[in-house]
Amino acid sequence: MTASHIQKAPAPAPAAAPDRRRLMLTVGLAVLGVFVTYVPITAVSVALATIGHVTRASTSDLQWVSDAYVIPMAAAVLSAGLFGDLYGRRRMFLGGMALTLIGAGVAGLSAEFDPTTAIHMLWTGQAISGLGAGLLLPTTLALIAQVVPNPRDRGKYIGIWATGLLLGLAAGPLLSGVILDHASYGWTFLPTVGLAAIAGAAALARLPESKAPESRRLDWPGQITATIAIAASIYGVIEGGSKGWSATVTIAGLCVGAAAFAAFIVAERRAASPLLNLSLFKSAAFTAAGFSALVSLFSVVGVTFLLSLFLGYVQHLSALQIGWRLLFITAVAAVINPVIGRFMHKVKVIYLLAAGLAVSAVAIFLLTGIDAQTSLADLGWRLALFGLSLAIMLTTVSVAAINAVPWKLAGMAAAGNTAMRQYGSALGPAVLGVIFVDRTNSGASPTSALHTALIVNGILLAVAALACLVSARIPQRDATKGA
Repeated sequence: MTASHIQKAPAPAPAAAPDRRRLMLTVGLAVLGVFVTYVPITAVSVALATIGHVTRASTSDLQWVSDAYVIPMAAAVLSAGLFGDLYGRRRMFLGGMALTLIGAGVAGLSAEFDPTTAIHMLWTGQAISGLGAGLLLPTTLALIAQVVPNPRDRGKYIGIWATGLLLGLAAGPLLSGVILDHASYGWTFLPTVGLAAIAGAAALARLPESKAPESRRLDWPGQITATIAIAASIYGVIEGGSKGWSATVTIAGLCVGAAAFAAFIVAERRAASPLLNLSLFKSAAFTAAGFSALVSLFSVVGVTFLLSLFLGYVQHLSALQIGWRLLFITAVAAVINPVIGRFMHKVKVIYLLAAGLAVSAVAIFLLTGIDAQTSLADLGWRLALFGLSLAIMLTTVSVAAINAVPWKLAGMAAAGNTAMRQYGSALGPAVLGVIFVDRTNSGASPTSALHTALIVNGILLAVAALACLVSARIPQRDATKGA
């Protein structure tokens, strides 16, 4: 995400004024694009309790409201970077914005229908928007890389991009909370519609086209098998929590996911121009960074999902009150994020990532101390610590992945790390939601069920931190062979 903070290169000659204007326009649209991409994730989270009351949806159904967005997003990330190189990043940006706008419109209109129709329209709208987000996420980074060719200079602008992501996560709960105090949940999708329309119109009028088709070819077997593996595995996990682990649909989803993943590995080994070169995983540091990327977004999205349900159903807070509490996470992360980059010149990035994961584990374990009577102040400092860890993790995880491989594979390493990050964001609410539902179905109180899910999440974060420390001690293997 902030991969270029650490790259060394001679400074280029000062750009001419027209180039400066183009730079600012492109970076501005890239930041707006990633902001639009992440607003819906947390905006929907704080509305889940309201959506559940209106549609009478089960916890499993509400999981799909979140995952219907992040699964297509995760599945499209690898392919979108390739499509942008081949067919144009401006085209991908416009397509992503159009899908985001259409999907948000469909989801917003769902509030006008009966409960059964409404929940299915929500899923559909979220899936369309998620596909758009999957096109936008790598495209916004590629636009910055294209307009800022100097890696040393690029780091500053990618840091701004990362802040835009965090501000999107921060703004979502507040926008939804304010709207839900005055209108139905359908109106919470209006900000996304408006922002996507503005960004799309600006890009249509001013954003120049750019491509990088050299040495890139479509890898349809890899794209298809990766998409199926992601969607089927998440489906199997959610259905396992809802219908039981021995249910036919659960077994089918998990088996199809495993088979598609195996097929993806075979396809990438045979591909002349693979979507993800498996030789990258020869590097222990790259593998550890990929696992950390998955776990970090697993934690962020999963914990936000659980806390939104807990604060809504157990503490009986309004959406706006939930939004203010979640702001302790995202606002702290947004403020701290620009500072973290300064330390990457002084401390080995894999160690910073390990520290972020360790702090996150501590914060998650501390959250097991909350209950129905926990005050705003008592919850707030725990969430703020989690926000601090989030800033460290999101700022370092992609850098650690890129540092682990030769520079010629840096783009693919960043795309692969991003895909794993987004897969984690889809897996988080699915797995933690399943744990929560299983515990409550077994007779546990919602508070106890929340604590169990948080403990599992904290253990995963601690394991990821340990993996980073161990990988730093393993000699680097050559990841260029077979590249």
